[in-house]
Amino acid sequence: MTLFQNILLALLLFVLQPTFIIGVVLALLSKNRRFKYSRSKLRTTVYKENYEIKRLITWGLIPGAVISLLSVGIGMPVTIDWIIVYHIVTLLFLGLGYRFIHPIFTFSTAGLTVLGLSYFVTEASLFGDILEQWNSPILSQTSTSLESTRVILVLVVLLLLSTIIVLNKGNTNQFVPRFMKTKRGKLVARYRMKPLWLIPLVVIVPGETFTALFDWWPVFSMGNQTYSFLIIPVLLGFRYTVQAQLPSEAKQAIIKDFSLLSVLSVLLVGLTFWREEFSAIGLIVMLVGGVYVLYRHRQRERKWAFKFGPDQDGLRVVAVRPNSPAERMSIEIGDVIVESNQVKLTSSEDLTESLFNNRSYSKLKLKRLDGELVIAETPIYEEDAHDLGLVTLEEIEY
Repeated sequence: MTLFQNILLALLLFVLQPTFIIGVVLALLSKNRRFKYSRSKLRTTVYKENYEIKRLITWGLIPGAVISLLSVGIGMPVTIDWIIVYHIVTLLFLGLGYRFIHPIFTFSTAGLTVLGLSYFVTEASLFGDILEQWNSPILSQTSTSLESTRVILVLVVLLLLSTIIVLNKGNTNQFVPRFMKTKRGKLVARYRMKPLWLIPLVVIVPGETFTALFDWWPVFSMGNQTYSFLIIPVLLGFRYTVQAQLPSEAKQAIIKDFSLLSVLSVLLVGLTFWREEFSAIGLIVMLVGGVYVLYRHRQRERKWAFKFGPDQDGLRVVAVRPNSPAERMSIEIGDVIVESNQVKLTSSEDLTESLFNNRSYSKLKLKRLDGELVIAETPIYEEDAHDLGLVTLEEIEY
């Protein structure tokens, strides 16, 4: 078999793994739901491009290459049983939605599960022979299991650090408003953030599990141990709702919390070289810390008032279409349109009428979320869709 054929078969195995298929399905479902919701509630598609799939595939390429080089270069083997448990855990966590599809939850849970099984599963158990062929830490001494757990902890820390960088650099400004009524019956907008991306992670797997199934599978030896390479698709994602903060503010607060968690986890990694038991403690801290980060976000949302509700001074903007006159005027969600072409606005009909009075130019008076009044203006071109490309709260039928 040629090298090219080997590479194609390895890539085929990569895309056939459950987490890859799950990621693609989730991205497609998210896009379809967004389109359907936008057309039914907003009567327009705010974002026409399929950014969910693009984000899924592209966001993790560079972090995946960097972490893979570190994993292989340092020599951090993961066992085949942990890989299988990781896929199972990801499937189970899907029942909780997007909230916990991140390595701080899935990797940590899989690592602790394998470690826990090492205390109960023996060679005489039902799967003892299979596990022995895998060089599974489940059948190894506890010290070997803790060493494998440390590898998982290091990978979780690296993936958490990559998450912080990706969220800082990635475009997370594409979101569609959803609506609810307050206890007083007022309609308000909120934004459900569901960043989801996939990292192709090259890992080293000890044993001859793959060569037993595929004789063409590349292997290498170190001492008396044989190792194989495998690319596993790692899903990174979570979900949080924004209704009392700007999405950008909420993201920065979450990044700050993740940064503090990463500092603590790095310290725990250092302690594992003193006592291996800290590897298990580190995974528990990652699990609890991840839940606490999401909890802190929820508490911030509960403490503050709704930012995207109606305003007595004009029309609240809840969505801005890309490449539209509204975007050229730097209109942002949360802004209030007070006047349009010198016409005081009290309803969406006032806005439409003011635009028809001057179809070649638009001049708006805006009130920012901080109360600042600004003037925004732009020419209206023939290729513009005969509107400003924005959705106001007053237009929504609930």
